[in-house]
Amino acid sequence: MKKYDFFNPLIVTVAVLAFLAMGYVGSFNYRFADPLDLEVILTVIFACAIFIIGYVIVKFKIDLKTNEINFLSEKLLAVLVIAALILQTVNMILLGGIPLFNSTLKANATTNIWRVAYPLFLIAVNLLLAKYYDRKYLILVILGAVVFGLNGYRTSVLGILGSSFITLYYLDKISKKFAILFIAVIAVGLMAVGYIASQSIANQHWTLNPLELVFYRAAFTLEVFERILPLAGTTHGKILSMIFSSGSPRTFVGNYVLTDNVCLTSTLFGPVMLDFGYIGLTVQMLFMGAFLGLIHKVKKGAGIGIYAFILTHTIIWIETGPTDIMIWFLYLIGIVYLILSVKKK
Repeated sequence: MKKYDFFNPLIVTVAVLAFLAMGYVGSFNYRFADPLDLEVILTVIFACAIFIIGYVIVKFKIDLKTNEINFLSEKLLAVLVIAALILQTVNMILLGGIPLFNSTLKANATTNIWRVAYPLFLIAVNLLLAKYYDRKYLILVILGAVVFGLNGYRTSVLGILGSSFITLYYLDKISKKFAILFIAVIAVGLMAVGYIASQSIANQHWTLNPLELVFYRAAFTLEVFERILPLAGTTHGKILSMIFSSGSPRTFVGNYVLTDNVCLTSTLFGPVMLDFGYIGLTVQMLFMGAFLGLIHKVKKGAGIGIYAFILTHTIIWIETGPTDIMIWFLYLIGIVYLILSVKKK
């Protein structure tokens, strides 16, 4: 566990290729008459190569001297974590039930309260672990995964458990047995939330088991990306403008690509391909590789928690796509941390 840095930024390319492999297998069994198109595979490999170039340039060409930055007191961070849990509980009360078990409630679950509660919890709990680690705070992590998991979205569960795991890893608080247990909890939690949510959709009847559903989702998302490729560069920045203004980028993708009013995930590469084609894809992946490389270089103290939640949500974007302004806010925190932590030479 200590010999290798399992969570350096290159884990993103490993996760992308694993997602591609799952989608390829799923395309045979659950979704396509034909397997994934070769252009999809080559485009994904190209994007990974550009990401690696960005990371390598930063790793070997940029030398930084940094300060350790302190973020908030232990008591205040604990209060913020608990406040976020209370806010999400209030959110479900106002919704009138548990979205995980009701597709109608789930469609309306990402309210403004949730948009405050989730990032507040994610940021505060990782900073709390990174700066003031205590085993008792792991109870808050599990409680958060449960409370936000009841919202019906797997990304919240992965965001909380995945980032906490990475934070603990860099704090050297993870034994081999604990790692296996924690990864098992993450895997089971994700499959459970995805499966239960699928069964609660009133007008759909799923026959896939939880594991098959994972492969199906990967295949379907990559199918959406496959249909985007012939349309590359035709939206001229429309999706990007929607992310930072109003509207639903994923619903726009559904209308534009499938001519159907559905909310679709289109991989990490889909939105930028629709907006700006291969040039946009190159710029995005170069930026992400370099940015994660810089954050990884300077992480210490609170920076460990910041790196953990940025990396985790970048991995989540592999399926969902970078279409949430709330998550771009996490990148903004990383930029501020870089500015504050780099010493003037």
